[in-house]
Amino acid sequence: MQAVCFDFDGTLVDSEIFHAENWSQYLAKWGVDISAADFLRDYAGVPWEKVATAFHQQYQLTHCPSTTVADMEHLTHIALIERGVPPKHGAEGLLRQLHGQLPLAVVTGAPREYVEGILAKLGWLEFFDHIFCGNEVASNKPAPDIYQLACQTLGYCTTQVVAVEDSMTGAMSATSAGLRLVVVNDSHPVGREMTPYRYQTLVEAHEQRASWLVA
Repeated sequence: MQAVCFDFDGTLVDSEIFHAENWSQYLAKWGVDISAADFLRDYAGVPWEKVATAFHQQYQLTHCPSTTVADMEHLTHIALIERGVPPKHGAEGLLRQLHGQLPLAVVTGAPREYVEGILAKLGWLEFFDHIFCGNEVASNKPAPDIYQLACQTLGYCTTQVVAVEDSMTGAMSATSAGLRLVVVNDSHPVGREMTPYRYQTLVEAHEQRASWLVA
């Protein structure tokens, strides 16, 4: 394989529960009772625009979905300053191992300012040749657009690139684009029928990297 693309939230940083708690807190203000665990189960990896639209349709919220997204971006900014987002266990070791050996990219539906801000705080910006964000394509994950853009920019066929994902949304995006899929998820099974390269942690994926990096 010629390059590796990493999803961001839930893959490189332990942010899925962070976002789920923020969404649960925000929605409670509008009378929507959903726990962080239930939000995580149903909406992990789903772009915020789609999340907002789903809740507005289901609960007939009176304001616009775009207002919800803007509110959540503001809430997230405050929460990041107050709490921060920790890296996933084993992420830095894997990135350091791969950096300099082949191109690395972040492929995410999250906003660039958010992603680059966290990467900068972690000291990881230097590891990545490119960062691709969902607002740069016509259709975000689970559509294949963002991975197709990543491979085109990197200069490789999709079959020459590995995607490391944690959610079904991301897995569908990567496989529909034709990339080799590696799934890392320590909380629930993802991609059982989609890839043989499934691991509970990035430490395990690091130890087994020879298998999923083979051409």
